Amino acid sequence: MVSLRALHAFSLLAKHGRAARAAEDLGVTPSALTHLLRSLENELGAALVIRDGRGLALTEEGQRLSSNLGNSFDQIEHAVEAFRRRSRTELRISTLSTVATRWLIPRLPDFQEKHPDIELLISTSMRMVDLDRESYDCAIRLGDGAWPHVERHMLWQEDLVVAFAPQLSNGDPNPDIKLLDKLKLLHTSSRREDWPHWLKGTGLPHPDQTSGAMFESRNMAIQAAVAGMGAVAIDTRFVEQEVAAGHLVVPDWPRLSLESGYWFVRNSNRPLTRPVASFQKWLMEQSQQPFKARQDA
Repeated sequence: MVSLRALHAFSLLAKHGRAARAAEDLGVTPSALTHLLRSLENELGAALVIRDGRGLALTEEGQRLSSNLGNSFDQIEHAVEAFRRRSRTELRISTLSTVATRWLIPRLPDFQEKHPDIELLISTSMRMVDLDRESYDCAIRLGDGAWPHVERHMLWQEDLVVAFAPQLSNGDPNPDIKLLDKLKLLHTSSRREDWPHWLKGTGLPHPDQTSGAMFESRNMAIQAAVAGMGAVAIDTRFVEQEVAAGHLVVPDWPRLSLESGYWFVRNSNRPLTRPVASFQKWLMEQSQQPFKARQDA
């Protein structure tokens, strides 16, 4: 019987067109790849590859064999991968883009390390998904928690602090609040009331509330703040990485607590599965502690 390993080596050469890339995918040296190809040619009694100025190329016989093989080895790899994943459980989560990128995703390596059999499928949306009709197992929602037919657990109450690049205060991490008058205020189109809420709630004026740029997302506004374009009114947890890295400062100015909060929610009419329960427990723990960057050994 023809060696499947030699056939695989040939199919990789036909797929990539480069012996070095085929050898790398197969996990052998280029010389070992050449040996496998010669062995295959001997078994089949046909010349399959020739050496040209650029390396190895398929002969007419080699092209015919490659055409007959098609994507057989790709199908085998997919079948094996599907078999390996047979014990993994999918957990479908809906959340807001800012929560996903600024808070959830940086923490997910910890969850995956603790629950390697749970495969997370995360979707972001501005709308509130229907947990009765849509195929989500759970969600992280922003609001007051007054949603019917869901089990809810508050992760944290939303707050607003002022953050800006350290160069705007000449490196002073806690400048006098009078500096605010000189800073441009960065805004987000979906959160237009954040600065008005903070200014009204703290009783502080500003000479020009519309002085700064408007951005589509809070993530963009945060990046603009890092670039020194102005100050952003933002939830503390969404800038913790930038503050820890020294890219932003959050001075000891008033912190405004809002009535809304971020909640873990799930359909109360569905059984509490192990993946959902594990994710809920982990989320609750993470929401009570500051982010710690993963330290690779």
